[in-house]
Amino acid sequence: MKFYRNAIILVVIVALLAGAYVLVRNIKANQPGTTQTKQYDKLTDYLSTDVESVTLKNKSGTFVIVKKDEDWALSEPADIRYDSSVLSSIVINSASIVADKVIEEDAQDLSIYGLDDPAIVTVKSKDGTSVTLEIGNQTPTGGGYYTKLQGNNKVYMISKYTGDKLLSGKNEIRTKQLFDMTTDDIMKFGLNRKGENVFISEKSEDKWNMVTPIKGSMNDSSFIPMLEALVNARATEFVEENPDDLSVYGLDKPAYELIFSTEATGEVKLQMGFERREDYTIYAKFDGEDEVFAIDTNTFTFLDKPLKEIVNIFAYIVNIQDVEKIDLTMDGKTTHMELDVYLDEEGNMDSDKDKFYVNGIDASGKDENGKQPFRKFYQALIGVCIDEIDLEGDPAGKQADITIEYTLKDGKMKVEYIPKDEHFYYVVRNGEYAGVLVKQRNKVEFGIEGMKQAYDTMMEFLADQQK
Repeated sequence: MKFYRNAIILVVIVALLAGAYVLVRNIKANQPGTTQTKQYDKLTDYLSTDVESVTLKNKSGTFVIVKKDEDWALSEPADIRYDSSVLSSIVINSASIVADKVIEEDAQDLSIYGLDDPAIVTVKSKDGTSVTLEIGNQTPTGGGYYTKLQGNNKVYMISKYTGDKLLSGKNEIRTKQLFDMTTDDIMKFGLNRKGENVFISEKSEDKWNMVTPIKGSMNDSSFIPMLEALVNARATEFVEENPDDLSVYGLDKPAYELIFSTEATGEVKLQMGFERREDYTIYAKFDGEDEVFAIDTNTFTFLDKPLKEIVNIFAYIVNIQDVEKIDLTMDGKTTHMELDVYLDEEGNMDSDKDKFYVNGIDASGKDENGKQPFRKFYQALIGVCIDEIDLEGDPAGKQADITIEYTLKDGKMKVEYIPKDEHFYYVVRNGEYAGVLVKQRNKVEFGIEGMKQAYDTMMEFLADQQK
């Protein structure tokens, strides 16, 4: 019983001591100058909406940020294409700066903090008040920056994130978007590879055509992504201005050059040098300018694309509604065709009202599947695909195996298939070698054999119709 009595006494004593501790703590908490939470010094204390301007002065220059309409803008210097979202972030971080800790109450040697030659940040409010901070070195651990208020030697530490924003210079403020244009603005586009031109294309009436080294319409599925890649190109890093040696970056002899022009810019060449495989970027610069930057190689996957994948894959293609007559000479005979494709007042087609004639015979009929053999033939005729690029070919003086003469609503086109050897035909358009080859045989779909089969099917259909 004595043991239990002593245990009860001990429990009562502990409870009394705990209550006394809580009471004393609460009394101290209510006394002036006593608090349980850490106090942080606010170096600036504005709402970003109350800020009139922020001025940054650092080794990169002087930058004045002001409000323009609904966005933050760079009023000084005036020649930098800036990123408004970056400016907004700088203003927000400048408006309310809280010190993480006090380093020294009254520093006598500011040089140990890098504050003898500091960067300067001035935040000016719409009410006319302003605060100027001086930013020094990073702390030894890299976790923050030394700073102080101008005119006061009390040294603080602020976070690295805030310090980085306050130390923003030209390369941080400027936009990394290389171009301010759309694909519609581009009138000319080409590619050089290792000093040799791959192709040049030009836009006419919203249609892109290759003009060198061969002539033909562009393959939109391959070509349009090139234009999109260009207008969306961004620098991942600004590397060096006025480099002494461009060969360090492979830009003394660029591996690639993208050539383009707009009405606003004239001709521009974006040059690319060595790749940095560790971060999938490539060094680049503009011809005539002396700043090297890096861009993402994943954006420019087409740089090594074969020419035949860029130009339109067809030997010659034309919309059926633009054709009035076709004269096909093949296997020693000529077939004359006339086309009258129906279009209503709004330009809509109606195949039931089309009229086609082959050697004077009505070829507008449909087969048992409801298809028009003439249309199938026409699709095969214009659907012959190129198989190879051969810029050195010379079909001069050779006779064509197949000749197709189109009478168009706006002119004429004569397409000839001239044997190169037992495997390929040269493609000649209006007497000019197109620089491309098509296979003679063993290619039924999108080839000469397919065209011949569709011709035979059409002629058999017409013969059956005459019975």
